[in-house]
Amino acid sequence: MLPDTVETDIPRDRGRPGGYGAHEYARGLLVETAQRLQARPERLRYSDHEWSSTDRWDICRDPRGCTAGPINLCVVTLDLAVPLARIRVAVRWFRSARDHHQGWRLQIDGRPVPDEDRIYSPSPRYTASLVAWHLHAAEQARLRGPRD
Repeated sequence: MLPDTVETDIPRDRGRPGGYGAHEYARGLLVETAQRLQARPERLRYSDHEWSSTDRWDICRDPRGCTAGPINLCVVTLDLAVPLARIRVAVRWFRSARDHHQGWRLQIDGRPVPDEDRIYSPSPRYTASLVAWHLHAAEQARLRGPRD
């Protein structure tokens, strides 16, 4: 169950048999990421649409062009407040029915995390750990400053 303070476009409560599993994933991702970062969850957005693979270069990065045809793209966006900052996490996963072209992508604060382009989506708990790890690594790099 999501707190009343979280702005969301999906149901707040847990799913029921026959419910939409992607909503469960989105809620779980928000809860796990907020716990891992010790952050206050503020916003959860979910969308899914069918796209032409040629319209979405961020999905298929094949320089020769993608022949996958229509792709179902799901996006979960989280906004979290941590001390002195706000963080936006976006997770995208996609699949083509025709040739099983599929993948999973992670963005933090609008920047893709290319090390985390995957075929299969990790669990919400593991994704939260990935986000924490990348934020920690970025903070460590910032504290070290530019290298000569």
